[in-house]
Amino acid sequence: MSQFVPTPPILLYIVDIINGRVAKDGEDKFSRWMLTTANGEMVYKIRITGTIVNKYFSPASEDKKAFASISIDDGTEVIRVKGWEDDAMILNALEESQDSEIIGKPRISEEEIYLFPESVQKIEDYNKELYLRTKKIKRYAKKNFVISSEQVIEATEFQKEKELIWGLILNSEDGIDLEELIDQTKLAKATIVSVIHDLLNNGDIYEPSALKYKKI
Repeated sequence: MSQFVPTPPILLYIVDIINGRVAKDGEDKFSRWMLTTANGEMVYKIRITGTIVNKYFSPASEDKKAFASISIDDGTEVIRVKGWEDDAMILNALEESQDSEIIGKPRISEEEIYLFPESVQKIEDYNKELYLRTKKIKRYAKKNFVISSEQVIEATEFQKEKELIWGLILNSEDGIDLEELIDQTKLAKATIVSVIHDLLNNGDIYEPSALKYKKI
């Protein structure tokens, strides 16, 4: 796809992009497009997740290149991803209502901020979707970034789920297995697995045997 730029993609909420500003970082031929987010973060490469809510395709003709765009909604805002030629064919292969992960570079045209794609992937594993959502919440919380009311609700719900699962593990002298957690909490397996990964990464619990968890 587009030329490689040695900067890591930053996981952002779309509302943070739409309410930001895009401009070149200099005036010479080596200058790059840069997004300054609503939270003041300077980003050259963006990573988003969301649902495709609209798509458009215009095939190539004698006087124009093939063009496609998809509109991605992550629950906070909607942004378009635009591609030409080979990128247009990749975007056109996607379907509306698909959950997708996009890595792209910020661009602006006629005051519309959009993404120029570098990587486009369908998200077919709910565990991956939940992992990326949790990672995004934690990243914003760690940096004390302002987030929308929808994201606050999402973060609060995750914290409640975490406290519920942590309480059950804490009160189990011999540990508790995954199926017991599912049975006692009535939460989705993917939600519990996401919380378990968070607790393991933080060093709060360990796994004495397969799919059994105990406080440290």
